[in-house]
Amino acid sequence: MADNQVEVSYSFYNVPGYKQSRIKNIVDKNIEGKLDAYLKKVYTKKDAEVRLNYKIQKNKQGRYEAKFLFDCDGEVFTYSSKVGFKYVEDLVNHAFKHFKESLSK
Repeated sequence: MADNQVEVSYSFYNVPGYKQSRIKNIVDKNIEGKLDAYLKKVYTKKDAEVRLNYKIQKNKQGRYEAKFLFDCDGEVFTYSSKVGFKYVEDLVNHAFKHFKESLSK
């Protein structure tokens, strides 16, 4: 694995293909933008590993729900949507906002 690279895995359920591409793009932008400063500190450790696994599904009401598992070199943060989001982009940004808040503590 390359240095300073977040290992990302994901799964989608009932999410249209064009939305999947948009989600992946937003996740990448959030990792590079919102978490960049925090990840630099983590990667000062030799062999540090950062992983993100997320699952997003569209429910029967047409709203999006997600579960994110963010493993920052052994310190694990989770985010699960408590309510369905109308816009999947808002859901992804909301999850990263929580990660950033957790990492800053």
